[in-house]
Order: sequence, then C-alpha cells, then structure tokens
Amino acid sequence: MRKMSLKSICNNNTEWLLKSNCEFDTLGMATSKYPDKKVLSFISDEKYFNSIINNKDIVGIICTEEIYKRYDELKNYGVIIAKDPKRAFFEIHNMLAKTEFYWKKFKNKISETSDVSNDAIIGEHSIEIGDNCIIEPGVVIHPGTIIGDNVIIRSGSQIGTSGFQFIKVKNDVIPVTTAGRVIIRDNVEIQHNCCIDRGVLGGDTVLDYNVKLDNFVHIAHDDYIGERTFITAGVKLSGRVVVGKDCWLGVNATVSNGINIGDNCRISLGSVVTKDVPSGTTVTGNFAIEHSKFIEFIKSIR
Repeated sequence: MRKMSLKSICNNNTEWLLKSNCEFDTLGMATSKYPDKKVLSFISDEKYFNSIINNKDIVGIICTEEIYKRYDELKNYGVIIAKDPKRAFFEIHNMLAKTEFYWKKFKNKISETSDVSNDAIIGEHSIEIGDNCIIEPGVVIHPGTIIGDNVIIRSGSQIGTSGFQFIKVKNDVIPVTTAGRVIIRDNVEIQHNCCIDRGVLGGDTVLDYNVKLDNFVHIAHDDYIGERTFITAGVKLSGRVVVGKDCWLGVNATVSNGINIGDNCRISLGSVVTKDVPSGTTVTGNFAIEHSKFIEFIKSIR
C-alpha cells in the first residue's frame, strides 16, 4: 500500500470540500480494524458516530457539512465534506482501485516443485504459488492470490474472484471494485467447486494454516478462517466473517455478514448464524442458538 492525502483526492473534484488534510493508506468502514494502518472512512448516519470515534485506526472522515458542524471531535481528523458521504467514499475507492494504491502488481511466482495442471487457468500477474502445491485441472486462480506451501486445490474451484459488493445511492447502483487479495497459508486443502472472493476495500480474505474446505463452499470477501478449521460441503460465509481456530462448520451452514465466531466452535449442519458465537460454543438451528437450548426447545414442542 502507498500513502494518499485527502488534499490530492479533492484536487480534481469540485463536489468535495477539504476541511482539513491527512494522509491515509487504506479505506475502511466504521468498524473495520486495520492495525498499523491509517484509515479513511465515512459517516452518513449519526448512529455510527461512536463507532468512528472509538476506532483508533481512522484518521480521515468523509461527512456532511451538518454532521461536521455538530461534532467538535471531527476537527481532530482529516475531513472531506460531501453531500453524500457514502457515495463519495466508494467513488474514491473505485478510483484508487484502478491504481496500485492497495497493492503492487508483480510477475507471477510459481514454484517449480508445484504440480500446476496445464488445464488450470492462472491469471497473468500478481499470483504466487509456493512449494509442493497441487493445482488440479479446471481450477481458476485470479490475480491478487498468494498461496503458501503444500496447498491442494481441487478441480472446479475459483480463487480470487470479485466480491459481491454493490451500493444503492438513491436510484443508482454503484458497483464496488474488488481491490484486496486472497491469502492461503501452508497446508490448506480446498476441495471441488469452491469459490473464494478477494477482499474489497484493500483487505485480504485469509485461509490460515491447515484450513480444510469441502466441496461447494463459498468464502466471501474479507473473511478470515483460523488455523485447523474444517468447513464442510455447501457452507456459505458472507463478507467480513471471522472464524477462529479449530472450528467445525457443518454441511450447508450459513453465516451472516460481519459475524465473529470464536475458537473451538461447532456450527451444526444447516444452521443460520446471525449473531456472534463465543469460543467453545456449539450452535444449532435457524436462527442458530446455543445447542442445548435448541434441543430443549425441540423437546418442548414435540
């Protein structure tokens, strides 16, 4: 990533007013955490004001003139005034995504010890494949994918696809450019017909060491999967999901956007997870609740 200033962003846009300058090196939502990064965010709804103020990674904010006048705390930040802060935020992101702001392109680096099928499709640049990997026929690997050692990717899987991110602004729909990467650590195995999206706002979708995916799993943008977690067939993870270490996600489980699942958790088959799951917990059902409570409920209605 390289640094950018609010001043340089506003130079060529007469719709945005610079109140105070700062440098930033990534963009993020109010609750996004990017340690050691300087984040540009936005606020268009005042209910998120405390989230902005309490996020120490944020140094720059896009907001309306009304919000800026109402909160003295905003004078401690770099600030751009825009009539529609959300639209301005994603327009800035889309503009920067066309450059090397988020990450620099590089020539593919593929280890000679890896077995990459001639019938796999490997993007033209910015792909790294470590030692002793197996990439089967029909795999598609897109630019912005970093793969460690001893990784197996089975036929039909797509790695580094575009995230599903669109923003509704009044009657317009703005596509949000996928600008992050996919990071796959050592000893990961990905079975057939899985789809793993890159991060959207410059962050990474990460499969940590020894993660195992069964067939037809979808890992959406900006997800993090902790070490030794097993994800079985048909599981769907929405964007910005964090799954801890040593977890088990059962067949056809669905996890909602932005959910945190702790270490050593079990998500029973078919569960629909809409709330954070504390470490060491098993949840069951639609909507998923703690397993013993679910069993008691089932007993009560039989």
